[in-house]
Amino acid sequence: MKMMLKVFVIVLLMGLLASCSTAYKSPEGEAGTDLPAGQPLPGPDAGYYPGSGYGQGTGASSYPYEQQGNAPGGRPLDGAVANSDRVVYFDFDSADIRSDSRPIVEVQARYLIKNPAAATVLEGHADERGTREYNIALGERRANAVRQLMIAYGVSPQQIRTLSYGEERPAVDGHDESAYALNRRVEIVY
Repeated sequence: MKMMLKVFVIVLLMGLLASCSTAYKSPEGEAGTDLPAGQPLPGPDAGYYPGSGYGQGTGASSYPYEQQGNAPGGRPLDGAVANSDRVVYFDFDSADIRSDSRPIVEVQARYLIKNPAAATVLEGHADERGTREYNIALGERRANAVRQLMIAYGVSPQQIRTLSYGEERPAVDGHDESAYALNRRVEIVY
């Protein structure tokens, strides 16, 4: 069974990589790296990703961009927040990005735009309810939702990979709603 799951994940990753082969250009050409700190990114509602369904927010945020986190090796992330603020949580059986998670995605998108050589892996997770196959697919939908929002903010698709662990890597152990809520997530990993 584990071997079958590994084969499924490999095939899934190959399909995702194949679907990421198109180049993205923002309406103004290449995404700029000279965005002033504190100014919100142009949001999906500004036409960056028409028809995607991700244009529900205002694109504006008062999230403090000045917080500092660390990339691997201890170097600062130039405005990206600490590891604990690189987790996007989801409601039960949903891949819709909650409004309280949009600022996290926006800050990480700003970092990727300012650092075009940087790359991230979006790791999708689910709680233990549901079959393994269903949870792998749900984790993938969640990771792709965060990916699409980052692309809508102007991040190059080549900077983003997605991966789904489904229920296999819970953040916390437990069989109650508080544990489930922490396990329904996408982790933004550099």
